[in-house]
Amino acid sequence: MSKVIWRAILLAGVAISQGAVAQTLAAPVDGGSDDQKDIVVTALRDANASITGTDTAPNRYPQSLRVIDRAIIDRTGATRLDDTIDLAGGVSRQNDFGGLWDKYAIRGFAGNENSGPDILINRFSSNLGFNAPVDVATVERFEFLKGAAAALSGLGEPGGSLNIVTKAPTPTRQGEASLSYGSWNRVRATGDISGPVTSTLSARLIGVAEEGDSFRDTVHTDRLLIAPSLSFTPSQDLRFLYQGEFMRNRAPIDRGVAAIRGNARAMDRDTFLGEPADGRMTQRMLWQQGSVFAALSDRISLEAGLSSRDGFLTGYATQIDFGARGVQADGRTIGRSRRFHDFRWQDLTARAELTAKVDWLGLSHDIRVGVDRVRHGLDFRMDQARGRPGAPILTIDAFNPVYGQPLPVPTAFQDRHHAFRSESIYAQDLIRFGDFTALVGARWNNFRETMTNYVRGNLVLDTVDRGITPRAALTWAASPQFSLFTSWGQSLRLNPSDGVSSFDAERSSSTEVGAKYSLFGGALTGQTALFTMTKRNVLNPNAIDVFVKTQIGRQRSRGVETVADLHLTGGLTGTATYTYTDATVRNDKNAALIGTMLSNVPKHLAALDLHQRLGTVTLGGGVTHVGARNGDPFASGYRLPAYTIARLDASWAVNPRFDVRLDLENLFDTYYIASSYADVWTMPGAPRNVRVTLRGRF
Repeated sequence: MSKVIWRAILLAGVAISQGAVAQTLAAPVDGGSDDQKDIVVTALRDANASITGTDTAPNRYPQSLRVIDRAIIDRTGATRLDDTIDLAGGVSRQNDFGGLWDKYAIRGFAGNENSGPDILINRFSSNLGFNAPVDVATVERFEFLKGAAAALSGLGEPGGSLNIVTKAPTPTRQGEASLSYGSWNRVRATGDISGPVTSTLSARLIGVAEEGDSFRDTVHTDRLLIAPSLSFTPSQDLRFLYQGEFMRNRAPIDRGVAAIRGNARAMDRDTFLGEPADGRMTQRMLWQQGSVFAALSDRISLEAGLSSRDGFLTGYATQIDFGARGVQADGRTIGRSRRFHDFRWQDLTARAELTAKVDWLGLSHDIRVGVDRVRHGLDFRMDQARGRPGAPILTIDAFNPVYGQPLPVPTAFQDRHHAFRSESIYAQDLIRFGDFTALVGARWNNFRETMTNYVRGNLVLDTVDRGITPRAALTWAASPQFSLFTSWGQSLRLNPSDGVSSFDAERSSSTEVGAKYSLFGGALTGQTALFTMTKRNVLNPNAIDVFVKTQIGRQRSRGVETVADLHLTGGLTGTATYTYTDATVRNDKNAALIGTMLSNVPKHLAALDLHQRLGTVTLGGGVTHVGARNGDPFASGYRLPAYTIARLDASWAVNPRFDVRLDLENLFDTYYIASSYADVWTMPGAPRNVRVTLRGRF
């Protein structure tokens, strides 16, 4: 893997350095033809990279779509995907394996227990494996498509899908670098340089280095990211694009605090209940994506590409155990287990899509027909040392922890290989007629997983599912400023084996009706939607052994979601979101689960962000409110309290190329719970903290 990484970095570095020389020595080119070339090819790539797969205006597209673009990312000072989701509307945080990956629910449904709902990168499936939290340095925009999207993109989550559109080489030379320092000695440096090498070749190189402590005692993390990309445009109608990203992320598994007698905030939020001697988990990933975009005529185009990801996560972790092995009767002694993790995965996705714009019978058709194929292999090894009920090991005092006791060597616990394959054929037609836009589409899915469990005598479990997921939607543009829409679709998702049993596929449906608006000359834009969704055959972990799964009979989520954006000529910008979600278990053979709220999904979720530009200074801030939530999926009655937090920021543009920014998070130092897996794995949010960032551009 290292040879591939360094070759890609070297190639991108040489390309950029040659680009600077070529720009200095080359004679000026005729602006008209080159400008037209850039516009045509860039538009071609952006339409295909977008989750909608079309250049149709958002107010005419018949489904809820929320875009967190680069302007919002920069305005809020985000460095991770997690920093942006409060402004996405209807997106709530879930258990994230001690901060080692992104996990969230869209409109109440969280998707796969580990990887969450559908995550795409430039519309290629990318949420397989145990990937580190997404860094915004490589991101052009986040696109949240709400409701069923399985006819065109994704593997079948009714709540919605996230598509990450990554930065590509630019036709003009540009660069940016930043350096930030904040609370707990956190340092972050980024660099981004892009530009032409020749008249047909452009390159880009992005780098991130980050290191620091945490508000959590003894927790230290670091990150290194290098992302090269190349764009080759031999003609106006043809473009080849290569993008890669190597990331090394090191952090301990931090399961947070333990609730004491049901109180999620009984412990000091700084207390780390692991063992510093375990060191940090190491995640390494190499993602590469290559695509070709071809305009076959002025109305027909083709995209084809490959996306691959190789990665591993390995290391030791001591963490609170469950049940009688964990929190003891005295309310302060906690038993722990110790695990060794070794997860390794390889993904390969291929996709080809043909687009045709056709006028037929007085109707305008935007037709897309495509195929995709996914191959995913995962080697999952976990060794474990744990006590017995009533005889816990590695005990620690929750209120006066002492580290450094002898650590046992874990023995074999889980050892299995997963091989996942899927093939899909899809078709979609976006039809425009007068003030109406209709969408019809369907995807045929064929999924198969073969799981070999080595600790159970090489037990082999095969799971095969296939089916068609249809989709239909309609928009009526009642006026240039106001439109009504409705959307319906079905989804299908393979349920992975737990190593003991195989399960039926997860099947779901989603319906929404809503309105989109653009008022006051576009100064105020937004959308509001009512939604209802159901899921059957959802996997639920066992309260005694979380590695053993059962299938919930039926879940339902329904509610209302609204998002509004404000852009005034006086320099005031803002975003407001509110979501009411009623997400519950509706039917199950376990009667205790019926009627319970889904884990980590609040009924009320709201956020407000405002920024005012005053000459060279911009002042801003935001407020986030998250309602009370269930703290686990076990019907135990464990609840996470509601919270409201605020932040402030200020930036000063010293000159057109240099600015200084100050961020103050959790202004009132609120002790809040961000998410939990169970009462023994409950993650508190960060206390008040500050960060200063210097940024330069050329």
